[in-house]
Amino acid sequence: MDRGRLLRLGLFQLAAGSTSVIFLGVVNRVMRVELGLDVFLVSLLVGGGHYLGGLATIPFGHFSDAHPVAGYRRSLYALAGALAAAACLAAAPTVVVWVAQNQTLLGFGLGFAFFLLEGLATALAGTAYLAMLADLTTEKQRGPATGVVWTMLMLGIIVSGIGVGMILDPYSTSAFATLAQVGAGLAVVLSLLALVRQEPRVPAPPAGRAARLGLVASVRLLLRSRQARWFSAFLLLSLFAFFMQDVILEPFGGEVFGLDAAHTARFNAYLGTGVILGMLLGGLVLIPRFGKPRITALGCWLMGAAFALLALAGAGGQEGLLSSAITLLGFGSGLFTVGGVAIMMDLTAAQHTGLFAGAWTLVRSVATGPASVVGGALVSFLTSLGATAGQAYALVFMLEGLGVMAALLFLARVGVEAFQREVSGFGQLAGEAAD
Repeated sequence: MDRGRLLRLGLFQLAAGSTSVIFLGVVNRVMRVELGLDVFLVSLLVGGGHYLGGLATIPFGHFSDAHPVAGYRRSLYALAGALAAAACLAAAPTVVVWVAQNQTLLGFGLGFAFFLLEGLATALAGTAYLAMLADLTTEKQRGPATGVVWTMLMLGIIVSGIGVGMILDPYSTSAFATLAQVGAGLAVVLSLLALVRQEPRVPAPPAGRAARLGLVASVRLLLRSRQARWFSAFLLLSLFAFFMQDVILEPFGGEVFGLDAAHTARFNAYLGTGVILGMLLGGLVLIPRFGKPRITALGCWLMGAAFALLALAGAGGQEGLLSSAITLLGFGSGLFTVGGVAIMMDLTAAQHTGLFAGAWTLVRSVATGPASVVGGALVSFLTSLGATAGQAYALVFMLEGLGVMAALLFLARVGVEAFQREVSGFGQLAGEAAD
C-alpha cells in the first residue's frame, strides 16, 4: 500500500478520535456538570451503552465475511457504522437535554437505547475498518501501517480537544449543539474520503458448504486455535492493567500533590505525546527492524517501569517524577499498541478476517470497559482500610505494573506462524462443521 493511500485510509481514524472526545468526554461532562445528572447514572448511560455495543463485534465481523455488499466486504459496513455514529453525535445535545428533563424509568431506558445505538454503530465501523486494514496490507506492511493510522487516531483526539475548548469557551447549549453538529459533519466527510475506492471488489462467495457456515460454528472454529486463546489472554490482562489508570490519574495529581485542574489536564498532553512518539518510532522504525512481538514486549516493559515510577511518586510524594513517568507510560503504550494491533491483524484467517477482527475488538472492549471502574474502586477500598491517598494510588499503580508484566507470559506463547498452521485447515474444518 502506497503512503498516500495509507494516509487517506488514516482519515477514518482521525475522525474516530475526534468523535470519541466529544461523545465520551464532552457529552458525559455536560450531563453531569451542566445538567446535574448523577455521576453513576451518567457512566451507566454513556459508558454502559457504548461498551455494551462491543458485544456485537463478532457477529458484525462474521456477517461482513459472508455477506459482501455490491462486492465490498468491509468499506460499506465501515461507512454505514461511521454514518450512524455521526448521526448519534449530531443528535446527542437534544437527547441528553431530553433525558435530563424526563428523569423517569422510560426516559432513562430510551437514553440508554440511544447510547447503545452509538456503541453498536462504533463497533460496526471499527470492526469492519480493522478487517479492511488487515485485508489491504501484507504482514510486513502492517507494522508501519498501524503506526500511521493509530497516530492519526491520537492526532484526532488532540486536535478535537483543542477545538472543543475553543467552541465551548464559554459553554452554552447552542455552542454544545454547534460542536456536535460540526463534529458529525467532519466525521462524515473524513470517513467518505478515507473509504471511497480503497477496497477492491470481490466476486460473490461460492455456494459451497464453507460459505454457509453459521456464526456459532465459526466461533467454535475460532476457539479451537490455541494461539488465539493465548493472544486473547494477553490482550485481556495487559489492557485491563493499563486502563485501570484511566480515571484515577488526574485525581491522583489532585489528591496526592494538590495540583489544580489546569495542571492535571496537562497529564493528557504528556501521555498523548508519549503515545504518538511510541507509535511513530515503533511502527516506522523499530518493528521493521526488530519485529512485532519484541516491540510489543518492549512496550509492556516500559509501561511496567512507568507504573513503578508513578507508585514511587505517590508513596514518596515526589512530584518531580510525574511528567517523566506519564510520558514514559504513553511511550510504552504507543509501542504496545502499534505492535499489538499489528499482531492482531496477523492473527486472522483468509475469508474469515472479519470474524477474527471482531473477536479481538470484543476482547479489547471487555478489558477496557470494567478496568477504569476497578481502578477507582481499589483506591476507595484501600483508603477505607486506612491507607493514605498516596499509598492507595501507589498500590494500584504497582498492581497495574505487575499486571502488564504478567501479560508477557501469554505473549511469549503467541506465534503467528503457529497460528497460520492452526488455521490452514480452516476451510476443511468449516466444511465438516457445516455438514
